[in-house]
Amino acid sequence: MVRVFFISMKMKRTEEYTDEQIVNGILSDDRLMIEHFFYRKCKPMFAYIIQAIFEFQIDEHTLISELYIYLQANDWYKVRQFDYRSRLTTWISVVSIRYFQKKRNELIDSGFLEDINKKKDIGFTPNVHIDRRIDILKAMDKMPNARYRRVIQMLDLKEVRPELLAEEMGITVDNLYNIHRRALLQLRMVMGRKEDYV
Repeated sequence: MVRVFFISMKMKRTEEYTDEQIVNGILSDDRLMIEHFFYRKCKPMFAYIIQAIFEFQIDEHTLISELYIYLQANDWYKVRQFDYRSRLTTWISVVSIRYFQKKRNELIDSGFLEDINKKKDIGFTPNVHIDRRIDILKAMDKMPNARYRRVIQMLDLKEVRPELLAEEMGITVDNLYNIHRRALLQLRMVMGRKEDYV
C-alpha cells in the first residue's frame, strides 16, 4: 500500500514537470523522464499515428522503438532543436507525424507494407504463419550473441515491459532499445535479410 502510494506520488510529480525540465531530463539520460516522455507524453500522439497513418497495422511498442532511435541519434540532436516556441507535445507531434508519414511512404514504395507488424519483430505476432515462426526461432539459435537472443526473446516473444527488462539487466531503457535494435539487425543478417527498418 505504501509502495503504491509512493509510486503514484512520484508519477504525479513527474506529470507536473515543465517542458524545459522534461527536455533537460531527456538530454541528461534521466530514465524517469525518458519513460515519462515516451510512455505518457507521447501516448495520445501514438494512438493518432497508429490510426491515421498506419491504419492499425502497427503497435505502440514499435512506434516507441522507432521514435526513440530517431530522436536519440547523434546525442539527441533532434530534441536539442526544440526551441520552446510551442508546447513540447505540439512540437513532438509535428516531428513524429512527419517522420512516420515518410517512413510509411518508404514502406509503400518498397512494397514492404503488406504487414507492418511483421517488421516490428520479424514475425513474433500471434497471426504469423507457423512455418515462418519456426524459421525465426531456428535463426535465433544461430545468433552468435546470447544477450541479443535474450533481449529479442523477452521483448518480442514474452512481451516483457522494456523498463522491467532494463532494470533486470542493470541498464537504462535507452541502452536496452539500442541493444534491441542491434539484436534485430543481427537476426536479419542470420536470416539473410537486408531490410534496415527496426
